[in-house]
Amino acid sequence: MKFKNKIYLDYDDIESMNQNLVHDVSKFKPDIIVGITRGGLLPALHLSHHLDRPLQTIVWQTRDINRCEHDMPLQLAIDKGTRVVFVDDINDTGRTFSEISHAYHGERDNVMFISLVQKTETSYPAGSSLTLHDDRWIVFPWEKD
Repeated sequence: MKFKNKIYLDYDDIESMNQNLVHDVSKFKPDIIVGITRGGLLPALHLSHHLDRPLQTIVWQTRDINRCEHDMPLQLAIDKGTRVVFVDDINDTGRTFSEISHAYHGERDNVMFISLVQKTETSYPAGSSLTLHDDRWIVFPWEKD
């Protein structure tokens, strides 16, 4: 990691963080891994491969544009008790996880939220590989700086 005005993560950092997520999520025994577009797609894919679970994606963008698409088949699966993990790259403010939780009918034992990085100031604490008390912008290797 290089530290300046931003925190730059490289793929070695991501691989290490992904391995931590695999360890944590495997205890939950999910049926489906759900990647939240866009940042959650790569960590969700990694989890899907390592845990040999199907991957699904949802569009839920709250930062640059407000585009949120509720997936009714996923909702029905959750309602029937399917174990689902929602994955994102960062849990900064907690808004994304909070909105998804509300859209899919609140807190449930069969739903887990997890991210590579979580800021300590989040309003929706969830599982993460790295928790930071730092206001700097996190730059993931798949992003333009």
